[in-house]
Amino acid sequence: MLGLLALVSFAYGAIFALTQTYFLMQLSVPFVVLALLIIWCLPETGQAPERLLEGLFAAFLIALLCWPDYLAVAIPGLPWFTALRLVAVPLAIVLLISLSQSPSFRADMARPLKASPITLRLVVLFSLIALVSVPLSSDPSGSTSKFIVAMLYWVMIFFVSAWVFQKPGRATFLAFALWMILVGICVIGLWEQRLQSVPWAGHIPSFLKIEDPAVERILSAKSRAASKLYRVQSKFTTPLGLAEFLAYATPFVLHIALTTRRFIVRIAALATFPLIWTTIVGTDSRLGMVGFFMTFMLYLIAWAALRWRRSTKSLFGPATVLAYPVIFVAFILSTFFVGRLRALIWGGGAQSASTESRKIQIASGIPKILGRPWGHGIGQGAETLGFRNGAGVLTIDSYYLGIALELGIVGFVVFYAIFIGASLRAIRVSLRQFDSDTAVIFPLVIAIINFVIIKSIFSQLENHPLVFAFLGATLALVLLISNRDQVPSASPTADSSRA
Repeated sequence: MLGLLALVSFAYGAIFALTQTYFLMQLSVPFVVLALLIIWCLPETGQAPERLLEGLFAAFLIALLCWPDYLAVAIPGLPWFTALRLVAVPLAIVLLISLSQSPSFRADMARPLKASPITLRLVVLFSLIALVSVPLSSDPSGSTSKFIVAMLYWVMIFFVSAWVFQKPGRATFLAFALWMILVGICVIGLWEQRLQSVPWAGHIPSFLKIEDPAVERILSAKSRAASKLYRVQSKFTTPLGLAEFLAYATPFVLHIALTTRRFIVRIAALATFPLIWTTIVGTDSRLGMVGFFMTFMLYLIAWAALRWRRSTKSLFGPATVLAYPVIFVAFILSTFFVGRLRALIWGGGAQSASTESRKIQIASGIPKILGRPWGHGIGQGAETLGFRNGAGVLTIDSYYLGIALELGIVGFVVFYAIFIGASLRAIRVSLRQFDSDTAVIFPLVIAIINFVIIKSIFSQLENHPLVFAFLGATLALVLLISNRDQVPSASPTADSSRA
């Protein structure tokens, strides 16, 4: 037996020595399986390291939103040791240990998932489709890497978030934390606008500096070819990534401004909107403007519907709901006929090249989707499309197109059904009852709807973990609202400042 073990070990070492790091991921699989078996065999103690899990989850969100992911330790032949990876792996281990050792932890995690079973099934189905796509990929190694990232950064974060936000006060804390982070990111953006470069460019410590063309592109100045105007990106990898984050965080600032009873907090939240607007303008991004305006339009209909349902004597709620189709159509029409608004939403001459690129990509991508409706493998959308921008960089603009190329038609439907289904479930439940904490479900749903809209024109994955955290938090609040016996106040302006 020892001789066989020695022979296997020698063969393993020989393969690694001959292939260098080419088969590093494949050679690591047995060790990962062994670690999972060890965790599975752990005795049930009835206790889970919950505080550690919560701390790692918070650290993951901080690393995601506050640290540039391209500032990492790079060891030749190995993946970059980014802040997200350094947190995500321990988070996964602690989560698995908790599930293995504590029946009560498993029950707690199952509650919000059982409250929204369709969303759970869709997330599991999406994971299975992504897994099946790996051996069907033209680059199985690359797809394996993308699959692991999706499981760690998206699916795992969804499950952990659903558990974390069951606790009272956590959702309100998330709203205020996003507000504070947004302010910091916008201030960095204004500083960057003044410097015409990210503030840390040229000041990166040697152990965090990665000599890679992708990092050099990130740190280089961004501008449109037509306008030559500098585009801010703050800690994100692109100006569009920054604008996308602002579109997802703005609903929470609006919610705080409208719901808190503390006058000074309300004024501070309202004062944040000029800062958000200035930063979005600095990104020169249409998707940021779309998310910004959609936030106000969606919050208006949510507020009016609740006003109608809970304050039957008021005419303002039903009047707003009944007039909303006219209001919405009028807003859409104004984006075509009001010159400044048309330029912000639909773009002008400076954005024409971007618009034409999307048209070319769609025309080229649809036949590839129909030619292989089961997909080309997770992470292979851009490679399959084969479109390069003016700088010669392989790119794909729409995540609608990207997910369909990667996971096929079924994968496309399942992925977006996750978010649309969860939003519809949350809307139905929230119309019944909520309190100051669970009222955060409104900005969560608006952020998710913004995500579905923005992904039609933006394919980067930088903010996906945040949206999956929103998804888990939404399911947690659906559970909390469903379990409440008393019907609280009549509008989403319940006091959210006490937590």
